[in-house]
Amino acid sequence: MPKDLNASGLERAFPWRHVLIPLTWALLILGLHAIPGSDIHLRDWTLVFHVDKLIHAAMFGFLSFSVFVALGKAGNIRKYKAFAILGLSIYGVSLELAQGLWFFQRDASVLDMGADLLGVLLGRIAFRLIYGCWN
Repeated sequence: MPKDLNASGLERAFPWRHVLIPLTWALLILGLHAIPGSDIHLRDWTLVFHVDKLIHAAMFGFLSFSVFVALGKAGNIRKYKAFAILGLSIYGVSLELAQGLWFFQRDASVLDMGADLLGVLLGRIAFRLIYGCWN
């Protein structure tokens, strides 16, 4: 098995079925960001330990991982990995800004943005470690 997922050099049609998991996860993240602040009941320990930052990093880590798996299965990871990282980063920052501008009783948080960006990078690293693809 080659270490490079693009080593075959074969051109193939993009398998759209692989987009379903990242797209579903991205919509779930959007829905979670849009929950009104009055519907979120935080406990004191969650505020002390910043559990929400861990949740942000985990959500974006899984989203990033699933995007890179889809690109890897399509054989396009080398071509689009920079665009994927940039797009996922913009998505995370945009959702945080949207919380401050449009979502009811929610605030934009720079620390949440940082957790989202960290999650994107962790998803990329997890993909590289699991699939052994170091391109």
